Amino acid sequence: MKSITKILALTFLLLTSPAFAADQPSVDKALTDWKAAIESANVDVIMKLYDKNAVMISTFAQEPMTKRDQIKGYFKKVVPNPDIKVDIKSSQVRLFGNVAVVNGRYDLSYTQDGEPINIPARYTFVYNLEGGKWLIVDQHSSRVPLPDEEK
Repeated sequence: MKSITKILALTFLLLTSPAFAADQPSVDKALTDWKAAIESANVDVIMKLYDKNAVMISTFAQEPMTKRDQIKGYFKKVVPNPDIKVDIKSSQVRLFGNVAVVNGRYDLSYTQDGEPINIPARYTFVYNLEGGKWLIVDQHSSRVPLPDEEK
């Protein structure tokens, strides 16, 4: 019994240690996994990237989504377009042990009523490392203001 306890304690220490967590390439991969999931239009795949208690403030929603079913419902409405694309323009990663903050810009494009739509957006994702996987705990995306709107 003592051996199992020691193994579990050692595993926990390894998985939660800053040396294990502070890995920018794995955070970059989490962002590209999000891009691929959005482009797949598979809501179940998208939801696997979010923590069960995630909060999302989105480009197309007026109120923050604080419940998992709200986030899932949002994606069911937003991603069914078969030609939806996310073009990540920039990202900055900051690591804080098992927490990563990623912000930058992306363009979201799709076709609506036969017309191409392109929405330049800015984003912030907060990730938490859980069981060796970066999960989104907080997301804020919003349309980039047009130059005449910045005044």
